Amino acid sequence: MKYAFNDFVFDSELLTLYKHNEVVACRHNEAKLLALFLSEPQRVFSKDDILEQVWAGKVVSEQAVFQNISLLRALFGEDAIKTFSKKGYQWQLEVEPYVEPEFVSTTTQSATIVNSRFGRSFWIFIALALIALSVGGFLYWRAIQADSQLARVALLPLLVQKSDQQSPNVNTQLVQPVWQAINQANIFHPVVVSDLKDYDDFFYTPQKYFTQLARETHSGVVMVAKVGTRRGKVCISYVLKSEKGMWGTGHEAETIPQLMEKLKAHITLILQSNILDVDFLDSALINAKLKILHQKAPDDLNVWFQLARSEIQVGNTSNAILLADEMAKRAQLQGENLKEAWGYVVMADAYIAQGLYENAEPRLQKALAVFQKEQDFPSLATMQYSYASLAFAKNDYPHLKQAMVAAMQFAQQAQDPVLEVGFSNYLSVVANKFGEKLDRQTYLDRSEAILDQTHQSKEHYGSIYFYAGMFAETPALEEKNYRKVLAVLPADQEWWQRERAQAHLAELLIKQARWDEALELFPKNKPLKAPEELAISSIYSAQQQWDEAETHGLNAFKIANLSGQKGSALDAALALLSIYQQVGKSEKAHVYQEFLVREAKSVPYWIRFNKTQLEKLGLPLSEVIPQ
Repeated sequence: MKYAFNDFVFDSELLTLYKHNEVVACRHNEAKLLALFLSEPQRVFSKDDILEQVWAGKVVSEQAVFQNISLLRALFGEDAIKTFSKKGYQWQLEVEPYVEPEFVSTTTQSATIVNSRFGRSFWIFIALALIALSVGGFLYWRAIQADSQLARVALLPLLVQKSDQQSPNVNTQLVQPVWQAINQANIFHPVVVSDLKDYDDFFYTPQKYFTQLARETHSGVVMVAKVGTRRGKVCISYVLKSEKGMWGTGHEAETIPQLMEKLKAHITLILQSNILDVDFLDSALINAKLKILHQKAPDDLNVWFQLARSEIQVGNTSNAILLADEMAKRAQLQGENLKEAWGYVVMADAYIAQGLYENAEPRLQKALAVFQKEQDFPSLATMQYSYASLAFAKNDYPHLKQAMVAAMQFAQQAQDPVLEVGFSNYLSVVANKFGEKLDRQTYLDRSEAILDQTHQSKEHYGSIYFYAGMFAETPALEEKNYRKVLAVLPADQEWWQRERAQAHLAELLIKQARWDEALELFPKNKPLKAPEELAISSIYSAQQQWDEAETHGLNAFKIANLSGQKGSALDAALALLSIYQQVGKSEKAHVYQEFLVREAKSVPYWIRFNKTQLEKLGLPLSEVIPQ
């Protein structure tokens, strides 16, 4: 059925939205939710109703409802859908059945008197011609409609692996054929970006460029890819970045056509799955999406890898081991040596999480042997994190340091200074945890020296200044370094270092009763993010201004839930629980205690990080921490 409202027409059978006869981009679940609302516009649909009818048979959280309602409001206005507290949601715009325009025939009456064999043949010919035109027009319309549903992707120029940059024929034999194939693959609407100077930095700082590129190209996704050769094979690694999510992976093959076949199948799967609409910090929802992806594409080893890693993050380590083991076996049969090795690495990580260190070591050795044989220096570098995790779990700092020094050496061989800085920073942080102050400063200084020597962009210094603030032994030095973080990382971009520096600096100023200076850290004339609202709430809580603290805490909770930021939502719930316990509002405190008990189970790292505060507030940890 077709519905009309405002300037829109919606076809509930084709799940297609039109405005002034032009197709409007609308994701599949948004369209299904819209169809549900329009089918009974007077009804108030509960969250359970929506989950059952829109996501029937799929495992998703209530957050999916919030996200899709927010997206529909963005399309049709905030007043299009009304929220009824504890009841659900109702459509508000006036809706009526859409009536197709009538067309009046202009055929003259004289045509009806033709009665000869020629006349009959003539009209048969006309009829056949009209049928052919109709079929052709329908197929053309379907082709346009299908094309209009493709994601609009801002495509950055291809990069070349450092090891291939000196090859004399790399552009004609590799870059140009791959570039042309991507643009002609019909997997998305490519919008070519050519005037970005530092796009090679996109792999490490996508948030630095995404907002500007998305706005200028009217694209929901930005893609950057790097091509090269390795041991006679062609390979490509790439990142797909959306407003909330990010997906990175790679493929290799004997020929460019085979490479493009793999890339086309995988990117089509990812773009159609809507996994890029999920906040990359929402581990539970990402895990659910990956399970659906795995069912749709059981032979895609990249999905196997991501799902196995995700199972570790949500605490399903036994399942992660089974998945990684099967992935390694399948990769071995298919001759995918690198994916076989990464299967071993994920198995080792899962065993480390279970405390079965004797099982982890042999898997890491097998992976190391494959990576060395393949001469894959980035993988050799990255897998050292697993060796470091094993040493950390054993409380063995010398072996941890040995792993990170090896990682830095492999990063040098890969000619990747930013990757090397990441390892150096990590070693500095771990050295601090082990009380190794000399190493702590040595490797932090080393990171800064690498950035200076290789002329990296200023944003990469943010981590160094942040860690320097954490390590500072005086309040003045701590404040100085945190303010340096705020100076080099733009406020209108997503940077965890800026967010944490802002929060730590606010805490420092609160301790010194510098309330006004603490509040000045946050913008006053534009919408705030959930962590910013939460930090302001803490400032007012410290002054026992409970009404203001509650207002900003509720704002943080609402923003975090609407944007799918599970960690921030839990932070806000914890703050609100503390506030309501302080002021004696037990009923409200109980609401957020129940939220924490229910939702924190899927975020084990959050529980570990906030264990002290949870115990202080009397939260029943036995119900929260996964056994």
